[in-house]
Order: sequence, then C-alpha cells, then structure tokens
Amino acid sequence: MDKGCDNLTVSKLTPLLDSLSQSTIKKFDINIPKDKISIHVKDSSNSDNNVEIIFEEVFSFYFINENEVLSKKPHFNSTKLNSIGYYEKGIGEFANFDCSDEEIDEKDISAPNFALELLDSSMFIEARSIKIDDKRFRVGYPNI
Repeated sequence: MDKGCDNLTVSKLTPLLDSLSQSTIKKFDINIPKDKISIHVKDSSNSDNNVEIIFEEVFSFYFINENEVLSKKPHFNSTKLNSIGYYEKGIGEFANFDCSDEEIDEKDISAPNFALELLDSSMFIEARSIKIDDKRFRVGYPNI
C-alpha cells in the first residue's frame, strides 16, 4: 500500500463505504484525461448530507449493464447505489476481449479494487486512491 501524509488507514475505509450503501447518485462523471471518476451521492441516512466520492489515478474501469436492452444509454443520476466496496487484493483479473490470448500482455490486464453495484448494473474500478469528501485513502493498485 502506498504511503502519504494525507492517508487514512484502510481499516477506516470499509465502514465509510458501507455507510454510503443505499445512497442516491446525484451526479456521475468520468474524466478520462484526469484519470478520475467522481460520484456525488445523497446519503440515505441523512437527507441533507451530500457526499462526494472521487476515485483518483484510475487505471481502468469496467461497466457491466445487466439490463438486456443495451441500446438504452446508461443513466446514473438518481440511481440507487446499492453497495460500494474496496477489495485490497482486487476482485479478479479483467482483460481486453479485443485481443486474442496470444496478444494479451500486462497492459491489457487489470485488477479492479473497487466495486459499485447499482440498480441494474455494476462498475468495477482500478484506482490508486479514493477521496470521500475531505478524507483521502491511498490504497495502491492490487498486485497482478
């Protein structure tokens, strides 16, 4: 795990993420040039409390739509965030399907360390750090 002066312990991250389950997504932004994904949620336990979640130094992300109608554009705003979790060793290895097995190398494989479960879809994110409001956690990338 990377170390830094503004880091909080990972043991405090899981309860914080758990407290955001069942929140409502108000804004969802993927900023590829800045390697950043930000999500603004309204806390389910406190209707006046808005929380900003920022995934920083994003290496990869995967969106899986469980809805059979793939022609519909995914709509994140006002969607329930059923759960959000951190996995220190990663969720598993994801690879680019556009490559044959012989062509796959290290840059085509990632190990997402965050999972978001939405209403009818999931998102897997590999990020070096996460910031929740003013609390930053530098968790590092999982080892592949």
